Amino acid sequence: MKRLIPLIMTGLALSSLSSGQNLKYPQTAKVDSADTYFGVQVKEPYRWLENDKSPQTEAWVKAQNAVTYAYLDKIPFREGLKKRLTELMNYPKYGSPSKKNGVYYFYKNDGLQNQSVLYRQASLTAEPEILLDPNTLSKDGTVALSSIAFSNDGKYLAYSVARAGSDWNEIYVMDLATKKLLADHILWVKFSGISWQGDGFYYSAYDAPQPGKELSKINEYHKVFFHKVGDSQKDDKIVFQNKDFPLRNVGAAVTEDEKFLIISETESTSGNTFQFKDLTKASSSLISLVADFENDYNVVDDFNGKLYVLTNWKAPKQRLMEIDPENPQRENWKEIIPETNDVLESVSLIGGKFLAVYMKDAANHAYAFDISGKKLYEAIFFVCIEFFFSYNLW
Repeated sequence: MKRLIPLIMTGLALSSLSSGQNLKYPQTAKVDSADTYFGVQVKEPYRWLENDKSPQTEAWVKAQNAVTYAYLDKIPFREGLKKRLTELMNYPKYGSPSKKNGVYYFYKNDGLQNQSVLYRQASLTAEPEILLDPNTLSKDGTVALSSIAFSNDGKYLAYSVARAGSDWNEIYVMDLATKKLLADHILWVKFSGISWQGDGFYYSAYDAPQPGKELSKINEYHKVFFHKVGDSQKDDKIVFQNKDFPLRNVGAAVTEDEKFLIISETESTSGNTFQFKDLTKASSSLISLVADFENDYNVVDDFNGKLYVLTNWKAPKQRLMEIDPENPQRENWKEIIPETNDVLESVSLIGGKFLAVYMKDAANHAYAFDISGKKLYEAIFFVCIEFFFSYNLW
């Protein structure tokens, strides 16, 4: 790194000297276009650029790139900087392992791969094998792996991909025994997780947009669907939708024991509604606990029939609350881990204990608590402790 800093500083100095060159940017046309939000009209003169398939947008991008690279290609230190950064980044990188149904999974990047590869191994001493290599999803490298989710019975892996940086995702399903893709293919997924229950999973999606307007038409009426493995997407059941608020996003999650379905709605980057359903009762319905967007509510999991929720309700630095599904009214909520002077960033339920991660003095500190909220000890190396909890090595 000491060798890299002088190179960067020299480059910045040279760049500042060369920045005096006259850069002539292409003209960008303005068009009459506007949207109305809550009664206020907002002009959108560059809306036409959102259609990245039009000849006009393509010509504009080419002209912009011509200006950019005419400048970048003249920087004398550029290749040297690129070479040195490549050298520094070229080493094997491993992600934290996880264990599902007795099998270990982890990500590994050999050094300069665009995307890390998902491996699995049958035991701690077994030879790892490639399960899913995102780098092979497209020849030009423009298809990225967005998320993965293993079924609780260990039979399937559902994963989503995004093409060319789009927010639109597609979900595929792999048979873990054979590593072969099934016929399942889910389209028009956006802002969604994948949460399994039995032989299917919940996901969020929109209705298919009109051809040619996939990237320009406003997205409305986000819905939660349930997909059963082997079914066509057209047969997927709508689990939740809110026809009164077309611009809300909705999401679904299932607790690890598949007992509760959690539904949340959002209108911005903070604050969400909170509903739950007991999946063990065929006749149960969604129960709404919070209908406004004043605070954040994130369900950690359930344990011994209780739901545990991380929230900033009456606690700006967050706390952990216990909710009894049989008496879910807010006045019956019980505080388990109270708010402190440090921000409670996350809580995990592992091996019957809570692992709470705080931000303190610009660094993470983790503490173990028992199920009643009694602090047990500080987990200095909390990643290792989580590993030991997960694999019953503690």
